[in-house]
Amino acid sequence: MSFSPRMEAFRVSTRAIGIDLMRSVYTRNLGTYVSSPVATYRAGMLVELDGQQQIQAAGTDGDTTDCVPFGWTKYTKANTLYATVVDEAVTLNGVVASNLKHANLWNVSSAKGVKVASAAGVVYTETTDYTVNYTNGQVTRVVSGTGPADGETVYVTYQYQVTEQELKFEGRNFWNFLNDVDIQNGLISVITDWSIIFTTQYDPTAAYAVNNKLYAGSKLTGTAGLVSKTLTSNPMVGRVFQVPTADDPFLGIVSAGGPSTL
Repeated sequence: MSFSPRMEAFRVSTRAIGIDLMRSVYTRNLGTYVSSPVATYRAGMLVELDGQQQIQAAGTDGDTTDCVPFGWTKYTKANTLYATVVDEAVTLNGVVASNLKHANLWNVSSAKGVKVASAAGVVYTETTDYTVNYTNGQVTRVVSGTGPADGETVYVTYQYQVTEQELKFEGRNFWNFLNDVDIQNGLISVITDWSIIFTTQYDPTAAYAVNNKLYAGSKLTGTAGLVSKTLTSNPMVGRVFQVPTADDPFLGIVSAGGPSTL
């Protein structure tokens, strides 16, 4: 995996997880925001204030009128992490399941979370054109007139739960949690104001293009804390600066920042 030439940085991991702080550009990332004790979120997610003025993942309540993104989490408050894979090439033969490189895939409540596209960029539809075994990490072609042809090589984008062995490689702090040290005091560091964010916390089922408008996700679609391209009724949080690719799965976002302008 290699970086796009747009922003120069040294890759410290072979996996694309959370937020890339080496390339992200920001000025305010105060660790003085009180976190909801029941909230969980991963680095690079959008967060908002709940009714007690505590930080939770944006869209947690599922009500678009209450979704007011506050900023981007700099660290993780969770015990699991997900890595992102973009455009993994897989050949679909007949109706035999094809194995992806990883298992335990992330999915939303409607059992969607994987994007399958042709070499020409045509995005196929899950359940109609293909099915996914999220536990085993397998994609199976569905025989139809519009789906992938028998023997076609498709390109799969997905997120998968990082294994315990991979977590050991990534490293943990001395509380054995994957989070900011502020968490011990119930606080969280949040990036606010104008910024350029490189994150993997986006809806992997969407196809992105430079300058696309981006919106906050919602619990109603299983995307609370994530960036969405389709939930236009939610607040706009920025525009695409760099699209995710197989070599560089991070989504680059130009964010206006701040609770009143984000």
